Amino acid sequence: MHDVPKCISPKFANDFVAITIRSDLKNIMSDLQQSIDKLVSWTEEWGMVLNETKTKVMLFGASGGEVVNVMINDQPIEQVTSHKYLGIILDTQLDFSLQAEYAAGKAKRPSAKVSTLYDSREGIPVQTGISLYKTLVRPHMEYAIPVWAAMRAKAHSSIAAIEVITGIVPVRIQI
Repeated sequence: MHDVPKCISPKFANDFVAITIRSDLKNIMSDLQQSIDKLVSWTEEWGMVLNETKTKVMLFGASGGEVVNVMINDQPIEQVTSHKYLGIILDTQLDFSLQAEYAAGKAKRPSAKVSTLYDSREGIPVQTGISLYKTLVRPHMEYAIPVWAAMRAKAHSSIAAIEVITGIVPVRIQI
């Protein structure tokens, strides 16, 4: 993996990302096409094949309507407005509202199950309920919070603002 073309970054396991930052769409498409071509050459050299159906292109900060035309092996890459990458839902405006909704949805089912354990005839001890909550519910709500909550709180400059927005008990108190 150390010899993957330098234009492909970040790299995580078998997930590769090509990123370019430019002010005009023509240069963005040119840079991305060059990155893809280099990656295709690299995969062919190592006897691998890129999965065109799993490959996506997204234009961040777009005002809408811009079309990014890049190809893999003469096949157009699908342009998307949101994509789940390493468990985080990214969208073109990076507002992370889809991620917040997704995290809340993932936490609802285990939260309801823990709640029914409290409400059953005999119930469960409070400490057990708290442990179940911390184990089954909170991880869904807290996954990748430093990434998406920081972006949602970008108008604020302090960690305290992030903690308030996300409703997380500060690490200093958790410790």
